[in-house]
Amino acid sequence: MKFNSIKSRMLLMLFICITGMSLLIISQQFFTQKLVSLHQQHASLLRLGQDLLQMRRHEKDFLLRHQIDYYNRFTVRARHFHQQLDQLSPVLTKHGFAREIPTQLKKSMQDYARLFEQVVELQTQIGLSASLGLTGELAESERQMAMFSMPDGLFAKARLSAREFMLFQDPDAIHQFYRLVSQAKADAASPRSAAVLDDYEATFTQLVSAMKTMGLTHSDGLRGRFRRQAHEVEELLREIDSALQPLIITQTRQVKLYSLVIAILTSAVLILLLIKSFATFHRAFANFVMFFYRCKREYQRIDPKQLGFAEFKSLAELANEMVESRRSTEERLAKTQAALDDKNNVKKQPGNL
Repeated sequence: MKFNSIKSRMLLMLFICITGMSLLIISQQFFTQKLVSLHQQHASLLRLGQDLLQMRRHEKDFLLRHQIDYYNRFTVRARHFHQQLDQLSPVLTKHGFAREIPTQLKKSMQDYARLFEQVVELQTQIGLSASLGLTGELAESERQMAMFSMPDGLFAKARLSAREFMLFQDPDAIHQFYRLVSQAKADAASPRSAAVLDDYEATFTQLVSAMKTMGLTHSDGLRGRFRRQAHEVEELLREIDSALQPLIITQTRQVKLYSLVIAILTSAVLILLLIKSFATFHRAFANFVMFFYRCKREYQRIDPKQLGFAEFKSLAELANEMVESRRSTEERLAKTQAALDDKNNVKKQPGNL
């Protein structure tokens, strides 16, 4: 198909516009969907961070108040965290993340939940209240010891040392407790009181062992491991978020770049085609004007090849036919006029009167 007519040029410009818009829509659809997907994953990652913050809040509330309801809330949040992570992992892998990163996050979260479960079990063993667990057993032993009289208030001092260790986790209070209990057992008035002191000492020993396992400070024992594991989960979430941000920025730039390139190319092609069409139209119109101007004085044909558009070439052919027809008519008219003039001259001669 030759684009040498006004109709074909219009169809070509329409085709370029439709093609440019289609490419723009397709690129926008493809890259925008990818960008939307990345933003959705970023939002999911933020929700995971919020779930983790809620779990940290529940764990701190449990360690402070020793209420099992906070463990149940923690478990619900952990289950929800795993569900979101299972949905997020394939998408992260699809966007170029190494499969080990979501897997590591999942394992780290499982370890975090497992350690908190151990914390809850150990705290339950120690006692969720003053009347439960080893704390309750220790209180019961103290009530039994109150029925026996101890010289020099040794039992009261031993009980004070036990309370001091339970409140302040002071290792010196342990040594002081054992020393006082040993003196009390040596001065025991009856085998019954000595047996009760043995039970009291054994219960305190179990309580000390459990509290040391739990951790005498926030960074020791099971509590220290548990908190470090929580920090590891937070760090992995930050790493994923840090790796996701450049992808979002790159994808945003790609959307803008491809849209700009398609728009510029489409506009450039249309402008060039319009300029060429305008120049062709202007040249053809000028040739027609000059043709009619010269036809007033002389017979001159117009060259269709100089007109560009097929419609103007057709008009040029018609104009040339018109010129030829006019020339032929005027030639016949001139011949007829010459014949009439000759005939009139013959009649006017004197011999023909």
